[in-house]
Amino acid sequence: MPYVQVRVSVPLTQEQIEKLAAETLNSIDLIPGKSAPVTMAEIIPDCNLYFGTVDGEPCAIVDVAANNSPDSTDLKAYSKHVCKALNEIAGIELGRIYIKHHANPEWHTGRMFIE
Repeated sequence: MPYVQVRVSVPLTQEQIEKLAAETLNSIDLIPGKSAPVTMAEIIPDCNLYFGTVDGEPCAIVDVAANNSPDSTDLKAYSKHVCKALNEIAGIELGRIYIKHHANPEWHTGRMFIE
């Protein structure tokens, strides 16, 4: 089963958690062969995250485990959607969102997917 975990360093309201989960699941359709009913999304607020840059700045980690190796353009479209949702809903800067895909296990910042 595809699985997406989103950890953020800031507290979120229940409404924000539900919105992020909905955006994370709804956009999974951008990855071929994946759909929201067969995907699990976990949103974890108020995590102790640090990336050696600006301490105390809000940041997020998005870990995408899809059971296949989708094309990088599909992952880019999905990542772009999730980054925009994190920026709009949780107020996290794109450069402070870090994404890792099962198909490409290197960390990338959200800014890479938007620009």
